[in-house]
Amino acid sequence: MRCASLSAVLLVLFSACGKPPPTRELPPVAGTTIEARIKGGETHAYLLSLKTGQYAGIVVDQRGADVAVILRDPDGLLLASVDSPQGARVPEPVPVIAFTAGNYRVEVNAPEGEGSYAVRLDALRSATSADRTRVRAERLLSVAETLRRRDDRLSREAAAIKAREAAGSFTDPSRKADAFYTLGSALYLLDDNAGSRDAYYRALALFRETGRNRETGKALNALGRSWRQEPERALELYREALALNHRLGDRQQEATTLQNLGKIHQSLGETEEALAHYERALPIWRELGVKSEEAGTLLALGDLYQRMGEPTKALDLLPRAIALFEAAGSSGDAASALTTLGDAQARAGQVSEALASQSRALVIQRRNGNRREEAQALNSIGCCHLLLGKTEEARRSLAAARSIFRQIGDRSAEAVALVNLGLADEQRPRQAIASFAAAMPSLISQDYEALALLGLARAHRRLGDLASGRKEAEGAIERIESLRGKSAGLGMRASFLASKQDYYGFYVDLLMDLHRREPGAGYDARALAASEQARARSLLDLLAESRKEIDPRLLKKESELARRINDLAQHPAGPELRELLAQQERIRPALTLARPLTVPEIQREVADSVTLVLQYALGRERSFLWAVTPDSLTSFDLPPRAMIEEAARRVHGLLSTAPQTLARARTRQEMAELSRMLLAPAAGLLEGKRLVIVPDGALHYVPFAALPAPGSKEPLVVLHEIVTLPSASSLAAIRREARPPATATLAVVADPVFNDSKLGRLPFSREEAEALLALVPPAERLGALGLEASRETVLSGRLSRYRLVHFATHGIVDTDHPELSGLLLSQGFLRAHEIYRLSLPADLVVLSACRTALGREMRGEGLVGLTRGFFHAGARSVLVSLWEVEDRATAELMRRFYREMLKEGRPPAAALRAAQASLRREPGWEAPYFWAGFILQGDWQPR
Repeated sequence: MRCASLSAVLLVLFSACGKPPPTRELPPVAGTTIEARIKGGETHAYLLSLKTGQYAGIVVDQRGADVAVILRDPDGLLLASVDSPQGARVPEPVPVIAFTAGNYRVEVNAPEGEGSYAVRLDALRSATSADRTRVRAERLLSVAETLRRRDDRLSREAAAIKAREAAGSFTDPSRKADAFYTLGSALYLLDDNAGSRDAYYRALALFRETGRNRETGKALNALGRSWRQEPERALELYREALALNHRLGDRQQEATTLQNLGKIHQSLGETEEALAHYERALPIWRELGVKSEEAGTLLALGDLYQRMGEPTKALDLLPRAIALFEAAGSSGDAASALTTLGDAQARAGQVSEALASQSRALVIQRRNGNRREEAQALNSIGCCHLLLGKTEEARRSLAAARSIFRQIGDRSAEAVALVNLGLADEQRPRQAIASFAAAMPSLISQDYEALALLGLARAHRRLGDLASGRKEAEGAIERIESLRGKSAGLGMRASFLASKQDYYGFYVDLLMDLHRREPGAGYDARALAASEQARARSLLDLLAESRKEIDPRLLKKESELARRINDLAQHPAGPELRELLAQQERIRPALTLARPLTVPEIQREVADSVTLVLQYALGRERSFLWAVTPDSLTSFDLPPRAMIEEAARRVHGLLSTAPQTLARARTRQEMAELSRMLLAPAAGLLEGKRLVIVPDGALHYVPFAALPAPGSKEPLVVLHEIVTLPSASSLAAIRREARPPATATLAVVADPVFNDSKLGRLPFSREEAEALLALVPPAERLGALGLEASRETVLSGRLSRYRLVHFATHGIVDTDHPELSGLLLSQGFLRAHEIYRLSLPADLVVLSACRTALGREMRGEGLVGLTRGFFHAGARSVLVSLWEVEDRATAELMRRFYREMLKEGRPPAAALRAAQASLRREPGWEAPYFWAGFILQGDWQPR
């Protein structure tokens, strides 16, 4: 027999300990009621004098306080411990039959929160046979509920036995319902989904029969969890529960249902819906002071963020969840959060730390006997071993996880383990195909469907079946695109797509393989279209969003968030600031998913008779360059990403520091080598063309103007105008933007006065500003210098009527939080998140400041920073810098640049070329450090 007698279990579970609390007398009169208020951590005690053989119907009514009740006999032996799973609004019955005369002690304890309760004596009489049956049933149920709350499997098995006995013993349908609910909960924790559903449905029917609406909502929630492998059925149950809880005003159950709905939406890839539900639940838990449930929502949020490619946000939330679970004594939940923390650490590149977290979780879950969570930890450990290249260790962990999932009947989780096993079998493609194919029918998540299809595509390619590989890869991309469209907010869309760049990279590489086999079949054009599909997509959505009419209520909320962000941004970034930035990011999610251009559209809308588009895609084994004209597409193979990026970063490092005599030969050599890699393959197509560079990865740091032209010692800028684009599609989006016509020519914001004495004023910026303003008649210009170069000037909207807007000041780049990058002005920072909200429909914005082209490096998106803020504000093109530019040389470059535009009538790209080419001829300023740091992004054509 696997469980001891009831009295033995009680004795083990409920031994008396500690100093007893102060007591009050409970008069031995039927109908007696004593009301009281209680705070978290307090214990109140009551003594009831009983004679041998008397039955006392003691009930504690919970009136806002969620209390646990303990009953002790005259010798202090604990007879019962009652804490209903139904929360703070149901009675806690502790009936007793006195086997010995004396004072029976009722202890009321509030673990957390605050509220009222009442102790009442419903009945006092000589015990009957029915009373003895009821007392036994209540004891069985209290033991079952106490055992169910334990983290070990044996306790839960014993809980199920006791709950089943209790359900068979109760004659009161209301208490029978409670017993079935506890039975369902115990069986759910034992991974017996069919058994738990049967018990929950019995409880649900009895709750409805007895009019217990609040408990009906709880049962609907519990049933939804038991149907988690069938999301549509779970959603139906949760929605019914949410409507009922809302109607009843049951805030705690409403929050529980919101959290459960969030998890289902997350499993379906509907992250915007999931986040909305989690963020509605979190303040309710905090308002109610239920820390363990708050931890559950933080865990769900952390899991969502790490899966969507935002591990930093997850790493903010998950340690808080773990601490709250541990404080509540929930070791199993804390271990589950440790597993998720490990997943986030792995995504953040902290694989050793991830393995340590997941190994700790595994030890706890095995000790507790929680088979499902043990398997989850094994699955995550297997993935870490894969990342570390330990294939055999990965297979062992993943096979063990799969075996447990199969034993407990969790088909969808078993399918996930099978997908990971397929990835571990990359070198054994036929076995991998078998694993992926077996997993597909049971996968719920589109994310894992995409991963399985990518695995199938790789396996087919390894076997030489490129056609099947292409088909599976296209299925994977289709699912990634679907998930991206469901993501909440532009930032999360960008992070999600950044985490999925390997899908697009593989597909491009596969298409280029097909191009080699069939050069005339158009696979190179499909590869270019796939490359375009992978890049700067959030910028496209951002530009689509900027054309919408915005609800004034959202604008007001944005302004309040911006104020709070600026206040917090004065200090090192913490969780609160990151939470506000996430809220701001999602306040105006793009409703329109902008479509990237096709190759014919790039040829028609971007390339022209004097413009050659050079689009790069860097890959692990090889990279690609496509050269696009209005009537041709030529593709070239390039070296692997690592080789190109290492050379690009070396060149940026050499050029971005003041030139040293001994370093010049090395600099020329490095630049020539980079030119050989990037430009020489297309040398025959460059002559006489404006070059539109669409870079990838570290190529965003390269000043192409300074690279030697193929076959020449002269830099590229001498022979070509050069423009940079985040993607070819972004130019079309910029050109489609409806802008009001400019009524004036030039606004200059320069030489601000800084409050911080450590920030020196730029001595040449005022000279620069005055020289530029002198090129324009007074009626056509605005000069905001000194104290007038302020946040107020920029935010006032006064700059919106000028065709050219020029900033000359210090720039600050925050690569962790690009929304906090900005320009230093009088009265403080103008931050990127504020620039997004400007109306600045200029033909050109010039940021004559340091490193303004830089930002957070994000795969697929490039450098996310100030530039896209000005594009969103309406700018047609932006001139920005790649390094800390020298003050005097910058002032001179700008004088020449504006003279070319305003006096010679040249468009910005031509003017920049002329200014840079002339400055490099000046003695002392020949080095690219002085003239090559500025790049033009956006449209080169004047309106």
